Amino acid sequence: MRDLKDEIEEAQAKVAHLRIRAERPSARLEDEFALEKARNRLLTLELRNLKQGRDVRGSSSPKGNPGVVGSRQHMRQAPFAKRTNSEQLPRTAREKAEAAFAAVQGIAAEKKGRV
Repeated sequence: MRDLKDEIEEAQAKVAHLRIRAERPSARLEDEFALEKARNRLLTLELRNLKQGRDVRGSSSPKGNPGVVGSRQHMRQAPFAKRTNSEQLPRTAREKAEAAFAAVQGIAAEKKGRV
């Protein structure tokens, strides 16, 4: 657990350093990509840390108690409507962004073809 916190601190320092480099007027695209990569790494470590904390808290709780963090009873309380094959599952932010980008590219291609 302590190693993970050390890694998080190192990742935070790296993000701070890369943010300064990426915000300079002479920053290159590579600097922005490095910052994004470091931020993703930091978020991954923080998520892992949160999940480990939740697992530790949930393992000591009695099973089946709906108010306890480790139990999944609260998720089962709300009735869900069945989905048909024609309905789409909720998309991730990445899928939505890719669809929007494809739509923009399609519009640009149509405009280019008309001119």
